[in-house]
Amino acid sequence: MFFVKILSYFPFWFLYFLTELTAFLGFHILHYRRAVVRDNMAIAFPEKTAEERRKLEKQFYRQFLQVFAEFMKAWRFKKEDWLDRMPLTNPEVLEAYLDKDIPIVLMSGHTANWEWGAYSIQAHLDYDLEFLYKPVKSKAYDDIMLRLRTRHGNTAIAKDDAIREVLKRRKKPRLVGFISDQSPSMGTDKYWIDFLNRPTAFYVGAERIATLTQYAVFYADVYRTSKGYYEITFKRIAEPPYGKGEHGITAAFAEMLEESIRKNPADYLWSHKRWKYTKEEEEAHMASLKSS
Repeated sequence: MFFVKILSYFPFWFLYFLTELTAFLGFHILHYRRAVVRDNMAIAFPEKTAEERRKLEKQFYRQFLQVFAEFMKAWRFKKEDWLDRMPLTNPEVLEAYLDKDIPIVLMSGHTANWEWGAYSIQAHLDYDLEFLYKPVKSKAYDDIMLRLRTRHGNTAIAKDDAIREVLKRRKKPRLVGFISDQSPSMGTDKYWIDFLNRPTAFYVGAERIATLTQYAVFYADVYRTSKGYYEITFKRIAEPPYGKGEHGITAAFAEMLEESIRKNPADYLWSHKRWKYTKEEEEAHMASLKSS
């Protein structure tokens, strides 16, 4: 944490200089998750040449490390920094529900600067934002990330406590944020969708909570306008009433996320192992558990 606080004092130009050096090392020398990035891009963009995908790989490393530097720099941000660096293009579409005491489930993915999004929304709107997170194995690292992510007033909810904690404040007008493009563990509840040219497993937690609470659901499309500057546009996914057992919310989110990725492909988190297993592999695994 001390290291993060020290770095937050440095100007953006210096932090970006460090990210350029680190990106070069990560791509050319250390090959940080380079095989994962390359495989993911080959799946998502088979129409591109190897040289085109290699160019995207380099852009990804640079922009990924810029996000990391921006995350640390934001430790010292004030409200005016958020208003300047990440404006909301259409906050009125959320306020139309919140002002009527209708809470909102807000879904997003690992695009552009996914860390800044929640802080900026909190700064722009006079409503609380709760976000779900998955604790990591390293408690020290988990504590640092939580301190950074709750620094500007957001409330963190561990994934396993989500339903209980959300229902405690069921009628309070607020936003409940989900980064919904992580890969579910084998054997957990999921919904399979054709996404970036491959059947892909998606968490259904956001949809389940929306169905239980009858909250409105929106997609937060985070877009990079220039280095260190972004904007967020909200797109309505669904509004109540919802029926049980439907997956329209998850499917609509996946479609919107893919559209965002294809518009700015280098801005997605390609180092994440999005396709850890196939649907057939999970079915075989579950069958073996039943037979054992």
